[in-house]
Amino acid sequence: MKGPMVKGWCPGALRPMESGDGLIVRLKISGGIVGIDCAAEIARWSMLWGNGQIDLTGRANLQLRGLSARTFPHLQAALAERGLLAETAAGDAVRNIISSPLAGLDPDAVLDARPVMKSLERRLIGDTVLHGLPGKFGFLIDDGGRLGLDGVAADIRFEAQPTAEGRAFEIRLDGAGEERFGPCPPDAVAEVAAALGSVFLGFRHTGIRRMRDLAARLGPEPIAQAAGLRYMHSARRGRPALPSAFMDAQPLGLTAFFGAGLPFGRVAAKDFAEFTEAAARHGAKELRLTPWRAILVPLPSIRAAREMSAWSAKKSPILDPGDPRRRVAACTGAPSCMQATTDVRGNATVLAASIGGAPGSGIVLHVSGCAKGCAHPHVTPITLVGRGGRYDLVVSGGPSDSALLRNLNVDQAAEQVRGIMADQAEESTA
Repeated sequence: MKGPMVKGWCPGALRPMESGDGLIVRLKISGGIVGIDCAAEIARWSMLWGNGQIDLTGRANLQLRGLSARTFPHLQAALAERGLLAETAAGDAVRNIISSPLAGLDPDAVLDARPVMKSLERRLIGDTVLHGLPGKFGFLIDDGGRLGLDGVAADIRFEAQPTAEGRAFEIRLDGAGEERFGPCPPDAVAEVAAALGSVFLGFRHTGIRRMRDLAARLGPEPIAQAAGLRYMHSARRGRPALPSAFMDAQPLGLTAFFGAGLPFGRVAAKDFAEFTEAAARHGAKELRLTPWRAILVPLPSIRAAREMSAWSAKKSPILDPGDPRRRVAACTGAPSCMQATTDVRGNATVLAASIGGAPGSGIVLHVSGCAKGCAHPHVTPITLVGRGGRYDLVVSGGPSDSALLRNLNVDQAAEQVRGIMADQAEESTA
């Protein structure tokens, strides 16, 4: 096994990334489905070989932090024994697939997305041509069920729906708005994804980095035509999952599930171990990871889900869909990240109170330790960017955009956030 590498890419199990608190290792859990015994092992590995901190990323992956050159090989060996270690770093790097968190369990779903996801995963791992895709290039498979994935970022989206030709997928490209292509049969998803990936790779030499960049340059139709797809006149609109649909105890046909949010996507390994033990006691066989930084626990009954909720209410997870911390994106910050100069997570906890009652359900405030914006690479209504131990304020932009105000301490930043939220509330009622 290869030794640890330094920063410069998205960290994987074969190529970790160095940070201020040691090496970061990202575990790409297939379909976001992790067996309850494996989840307990991950918690143990974090405490044994890392610093006891686990992150749930916006792509439903788990990150272990604080490993070292000495402990990293032990983790690799454990991952290999569990079947969680990819054969090549390049294959692992492009295996970026977000799938419906309730795949195979949701009675409202158009189809079971798990076989489709597995087929695409095999193609990405085995097709060396696709290994040239950027490390952040991602695919999404939406089963058409109750937890819609609209609003979850991906370069290429496959969205299931019943059609005159049977159950199939419509295809959307990032940057193409609501334009759709297809229909694509489930057994053709991997081939179509590879074709679109190959079209994209044909333009990499021009400096194109993501599908939205290519769509902006060419338009979506030429891209789709080059991949052999046809335009669809679909009346379907995006289906975002509201937090009220996946937080706390929820019925699921004759069974149920329980959803728990992680504040800013972070959980202590000790708490994660206790959570998995409680889930097992209530009848859970697996956990489902989500791109909303929440963990879903499939359970045999709504009673079990409510009992799990009662247990969790005494602990640290977020159960209230209206908790303002769910509306804040925050990176690791200092001192864990060498690029950051502010205590982002601690500051975000304080700043969250400033956006309480904000309408909608998406991210309202992004607190970033630097201009890279790792936690949320999108435009947000309010962005605070750490610089020299203080914050710059960006309105309706991202961390690399021009700041409206500079050099704010946390209290000053909170005052500005409250003022912006009040102005927006006034405008919405005018």
